[in-house]
Amino acid sequence: MKIIALLNEKGGTGKSTIATNMATALHRAGKRVVLIDADPQGTARDWRAASPEGADLPPVIAIDRAQMLSSSLAGVSADIAVIDSPAKAESMAAAIVRVAHVALLVIQPSGADVWASAAAVRLIQARKDAGGTIDAAFLVNRVSGQTKMSKAITDGDWNEYGIDQLTSTLGNRVVFAEALTNGMSVVDLPDAAAKQEIYNVIEELEAAKWL
Repeated sequence: MKIIALLNEKGGTGKSTIATNMATALHRAGKRVVLIDADPQGTARDWRAASPEGADLPPVIAIDRAQMLSSSLAGVSADIAVIDSPAKAESMAAAIVRVAHVALLVIQPSGADVWASAAAVRLIQARKDAGGTIDAAFLVNRVSGQTKMSKAITDGDWNEYGIDQLTSTLGNRVVFAEALTNGMSVVDLPDAAAKQEIYNVIEELEAAKWL
């Protein structure tokens, strides 16, 4: 089972939004997908509970205790597990990095998001220093082509962390919030640009052989 984690110890970067949409897109592509809600806040669980009856969405499993993560995942039967991680939870972030094959560090065009990602970068580097392997990249969310900050962050000149940055980005689109609130995915909504952005991320991961 391939384990993909969305990380950043800063809240509000859009980890849950990306996790729900990626998991759904992979599920619709015929993969056996589970969405792991590792956040005690339970956003992914609330998303699934709000879903329309009969919605074709992946199952959500709650594993929000760091000491239970590895053993609980061992009992999951799937092709791909997407982990929605919590904010401000160092022990859970460390547990997630220990089990993940791919870590996507979600940042918005904001210095605060970049600075907060340093904690996850340190965990990733520590795993590599200990002889472990993990693929990792920054994923920029809520990009607006109208702002200098968006351009600066997507250009990547700030990135001195030794972590890759995905070419694919996600725009600052209302439809993402609407989909999360209504227990749906943008793959089911009429915003073609939002849908393509999710597909672009998945295609880039597949091209890198991370999926």
